[in-house]
Amino acid sequence: MSVSRRHLPSTQSLQAFEAVARLGSFTQAAEELALTQSAVSRQVAALEAQLGVALLSRGPRHVTPTHEGAAYAQAARDALEKLQSAAREVARRETPGQLTLAILPTFGTRWLIPRIPRFLRRHPEITLHFRTQIGAFDMTQERVDAALHAGKSDWQGTQATLLFEDRVQPFAGPGFDAADPREIAALPRLAISSRPEEWQRWGAAHGLGTMPQAEMVFEHLAAMAQACSAGLGVALLPTFLFRAEIARGEILPLAPEWANGGGYWLMTPAAGRPNPAAHAFRDWLMTEVAREDVAFA
Repeated sequence: MSVSRRHLPSTQSLQAFEAVARLGSFTQAAEELALTQSAVSRQVAALEAQLGVALLSRGPRHVTPTHEGAAYAQAARDALEKLQSAAREVARRETPGQLTLAILPTFGTRWLIPRIPRFLRRHPEITLHFRTQIGAFDMTQERVDAALHAGKSDWQGTQATLLFEDRVQPFAGPGFDAADPREIAALPRLAISSRPEEWQRWGAAHGLGTMPQAEMVFEHLAAMAQACSAGLGVALLPTFLFRAEIARGEILPLAPEWANGGGYWLMTPAAGRPNPAAHAFRDWLMTEVAREDVAFA
């Protein structure tokens, strides 16, 4: 396809204009782009001259896009994002032995990392890059090849491979004595921020009515387990991640495991060229899952 250079501005001028239109300031745009204010102003002026239309309305204190400028700013933003995405894809293809993996803090450190030596013995050609991430995010924007995820598999733009059913169990530190669901519900409750309604759902599954909100909320399971062992309350924890604490008697199970309807998943991007290293990691991970002799969350 032949493209007229008259209507094909440089990426530098597009970046300058997009930043000014978004921030409403030549000064702030210059700081973001690590350029001088005059350089940004020249880039925008050159773009307006090339297109033959005013893109910005320049006031004494603020800069605002014109009607044409607002539409063009969105088009420029979309074009720059596509170029960035394409550049990341090309760079990833040039380094097929690289795997960037987003991991859950507690699951990653307690279950995955101790098993990684077996993966490296099988695939010494692959270099792993770990990132801690909780919840869904845009893998293409974050340059992540795969992610370990807990909860539902309804993560837009991804393919999900189920690792384990999500099962949790009420635990408390030494000194707590409760076995009946109503007795457990009466204890101070600890919750995880990514699952604020889990105690409500546990109560409904055990025939209880509406339960008060948890007294303490934590970001990571490991921190909540420590609070549990310190006697601060009862927590719903996945048994398989805290076997050491259970064996040492630091936390005690108060009731049987409960399947909360979620799971632990390996998520990979649904679009784009697959990373062979991600496929190798998934195949290895499923062999590790098969090694477990009990089902767990």
